[in-house]
Amino acid sequence: MALCGHSQSRKAAMTSPALASLSEAQVRAATHVDSPVLALAGAGSGKTRMLAGRLAYLVSPPEDGGLGADPSSVMMVTFTKKAAHEMRERITPIMDELRARGNGRDPGRPWIGTFHGLSLGILRIESGKAGLGEGFSIFDEADSEALVTSEVERMNLRSFDRDLFFRDLERAKARLLDAGMLSERQEMVASASSGEIQETEATRRWERILGHFRSERFVEVYAGYQAALREQNAVDFSDLLIRTVNLMKDCSDVRSFWQSSFRHFLVDEVQDINRAQVAWLEAITGGGRETAPPGASDDRVDDARRANVHAFPCPTIAFVGDDDQSIYGFRGSEVKVMLGLAERFPGLEKVTLDTSFRCAPAILNVANALVQRNKVRAGKTLRSPNGVSGPGPVVMRRMPLPADETARLVGEARAWIREGGPPREFAVLLRTREHVQAVAGELRKAGLPVAENRSTDLRRAAEVRDALAFASFHLNPLNETAFRRIANRPARGLGPTSMKAVQDNAWRNDITLLEEFRRVADESGGGEGRYATAFVNSARKFMRMMDGMNEWVAGATNAGEALLGILRRTGYMDSLFFQALRSAGLDIDEHVDMTWDPPLRFLVRLTERAAGNGPESGAGVGIQDLAASAGRLSEAARRIGNVALLLEQAALCSDLDGFVMDALLDAPDLSPAEGLQVMTVHAAKGLEFDHVRLPFLIEGVMPHHQAGTPGEIEEERRLAYVALTRARQTVEISCPVRLTGCPYIRQRRARASRFVGEMQQAGADFERRSWRELTFGFQKVPPRTREVDPCETHVVATDGAVIDEPDMAMEDLF
Repeated sequence: MALCGHSQSRKAAMTSPALASLSEAQVRAATHVDSPVLALAGAGSGKTRMLAGRLAYLVSPPEDGGLGADPSSVMMVTFTKKAAHEMRERITPIMDELRARGNGRDPGRPWIGTFHGLSLGILRIESGKAGLGEGFSIFDEADSEALVTSEVERMNLRSFDRDLFFRDLERAKARLLDAGMLSERQEMVASASSGEIQETEATRRWERILGHFRSERFVEVYAGYQAALREQNAVDFSDLLIRTVNLMKDCSDVRSFWQSSFRHFLVDEVQDINRAQVAWLEAITGGGRETAPPGASDDRVDDARRANVHAFPCPTIAFVGDDDQSIYGFRGSEVKVMLGLAERFPGLEKVTLDTSFRCAPAILNVANALVQRNKVRAGKTLRSPNGVSGPGPVVMRRMPLPADETARLVGEARAWIREGGPPREFAVLLRTREHVQAVAGELRKAGLPVAENRSTDLRRAAEVRDALAFASFHLNPLNETAFRRIANRPARGLGPTSMKAVQDNAWRNDITLLEEFRRVADESGGGEGRYATAFVNSARKFMRMMDGMNEWVAGATNAGEALLGILRRTGYMDSLFFQALRSAGLDIDEHVDMTWDPPLRFLVRLTERAAGNGPESGAGVGIQDLAASAGRLSEAARRIGNVALLLEQAALCSDLDGFVMDALLDAPDLSPAEGLQVMTVHAAKGLEFDHVRLPFLIEGVMPHHQAGTPGEIEEERRLAYVALTRARQTVEISCPVRLTGCPYIRQRRARASRFVGEMQQAGADFERRSWRELTFGFQKVPPRTREVDPCETHVVATDGAVIDEPDMAMEDLF
């Protein structure tokens, strides 16, 4: 497909300074604009550098070899907030230079964010047309769980498996299967089964699809869950994407506005996308096809947007990903979605980035040998930039027990640190959180510094969730889930017994709990006679308190000031202050003036009083350190510290609505903390270390015992590949001979993982040091037959060839 209305020679592009440091393959991927392009970027192949180079190439002026695109017409989709932040930092010098050339005129900025963040940006502008009310709420995992719990109680399902339900919900939404559609198909299948209608291939197909959802009465609970979201003017994370897709499909004026706003798209980590996300991309890009010029009557499309479409009738699209690193099937992602992009984006060009600038040659040999066993893959072989390959640091050890494996890890880690090695460059990667806790515990017992890379997401703290719930209910009075959380915090006479009576009456009258509560609080006497007088008075006081927030919030200068005002007027902040004073042994009446302080100032004074120091002794301490030290004083002080951190973040945002949505949407991506890095392989995605250790590599651990289908085994193999390619210098793999007395590996037999045998195909010529220790990753030599050692309990594969990608039907749902 030819580029519509624009031409740029590769020779001119090569003069761009932004491309000077790229390899030839990276330049091809960065400058291909004649059609959509997919960069198959292997581990450590410099994809981030290539993406930054492409973005710079797009916005650089033609005299510098660039396309001269309007920066504000560029959208980049990343998988994490951390990746988005990194890309913004990389392009800052480019944008500063463009601004300087324009004599200080703002050149505009690209939209860079996650699928959910970008969807939220669109829906906040288009909420009315998307069927959402003003101030709609976003429900995170905890909110969704609370909502499902309420729905399950209403349906009287006594032994409901919530985890299984949310797995099914993820699968359904990732495939754009809404509750209404599934309800209709379920009725159709039931009618066919009863003989009311004739059985057809369609009914049989939908029966198979519905059979994939294993949670109890899934379709009914799903329908009730979605209805409750609508009643509360709320969406969950998946709905952000689905509503955006439907909006683009159903509203031509909305589609025209956004497609003319963005003409250049960069999509990172495309191997992790699901069907809903690829539908989102197709909707906003038009599949890379030529965009019809906006009509003269479309008054939302200004001259700048019309000029964008005229300059680039076809949008430029670059996808970047590695099918061999697709490891999020449990979230609904499918590697075949990436491999089927050509069906949705005609003329898709593929460029392979197969030079890894990260891993030692031996590690690449082992990783290649392993992943080439997968059938569903594009097919590439990673290589070192200098072509060197030979004996390298990949070791396999058999140890008597898992305890011996952890003991060896302790010894290695201690030696590494003693020799001056940075602890953060020594990583132990494991399959499950339970394994992480066990290994981290042993390392800590040995007195070693450990960073489990466990999320320290501030949003998970109860007091932070309380604060956000108060703000959410203020912004969206239909948010019943937030109301349930805050109604009696602090205690105000709205306890669980009375609230259960409100809920029972609401179900009896087929209304929401909030509607019944507002009847109770109605000043005209709606609650008298049906509820205790004290409860009615408390309900009225609560509603008057919340209704009185509007004027204060409207006058606040930033979100932090508005949020603090809400927490003070609801009594929540004072309650925490009083608890902290009591815990410190301080008389509340004598120190009541401290409760007038903002949280940070309160903690400074509390620390002084508790330590017996002079005034202002803690004034110079940073807020992070102060919040951390508060936890050593008391639980209440720790909670105040977390609220202070939240308020500091909120103060950077001008409006409360925007802050609450952003806070609920994306947890901050934290850089690895100092210490030995002990984490799951999933958590290690995107990271790299000098040395990687992979213990417990047995059948049932990796591949996981729940991986039964060929596709699931292939994903487990990709997970092992990701683990290997986190290492720059060395990898050591180990597995136990016996599992006697091991509490965190729950299976009877310790059979070495099948992946070990597959890794050995890095070269049939490998050295055996003993029956307990192997090394592999040698230069590939002509294959020869060898006998399987009787001490090895796995079958050694004999064919490491890449198998051609099968034909994938995008319409297959499972």
